[in-house]
Amino acid sequence: MKVPPIDLLMPKTTETATFSMGCFWSPDALFGSINGVVRTKVGYTGGTTDAPTYWTLADHIETVQLDYDPKKLSFQTLLHLFFTNHKAARAPWKRQYASAIFYHDQKQKDLAMAAKAAFQTQAGQQIYTEINPLKTFYVAEDRHQKYKLQRQPQIWEEFQEMYPRMDALLHSTAAAKVNAYLYGYGSSEELESSISSFGLSPSAQQVLLQKTRSPKPISCS
Repeated sequence: MKVPPIDLLMPKTTETATFSMGCFWSPDALFGSINGVVRTKVGYTGGTTDAPTYWTLADHIETVQLDYDPKKLSFQTLLHLFFTNHKAARAPWKRQYASAIFYHDQKQKDLAMAAKAAFQTQAGQQIYTEINPLKTFYVAEDRHQKYKLQRQPQIWEEFQEMYPRMDALLHSTAAAKVNAYLYGYGSSEELESSISSFGLSPSAQQVLLQKTRSPKPISCS
């Protein structure tokens, strides 16, 4: 099986962050575009019922979970991206779309509490973000993963050839990056310099370049 060159560069140690930002398709792509993020996936957490699905969410929330290289990316930077890329000052109209940070340890909890307080002071209004311990993260159905990537047939077919199983594809940095570019995240310069590392054929690379609509870099500061 051919493996994208970028997927051969996995760091030895990663840390995990789990965020809810009102939905999960766009946040999955947002974080997938950030250098230092190794992999992303979407799912459900925060509720009290077992084995939720999209149609039986009960009190769970749409969530994105990501693994990142702590040598290249800090949790504080991820919190900045979290608060500046969704409307945390707007009360959710439905539990499914709530704003939340699910911390994995005490350090993440402390940093999340401090970031929320600072952002609330800066915004001058109430911030509705919940800060809760992560219990169980339930991976969402296959159709919700890498949403834009799945809707580009030629590129998607090539990823399926490289990663026939969805759980393997969700470990791919290349899949996260390509999905991000198709969503409009990233920069044209970064795409052009890294496109050869995604394991795609020349024709699929051309499709990616054509379908990517003026990607813009995301500020991490």
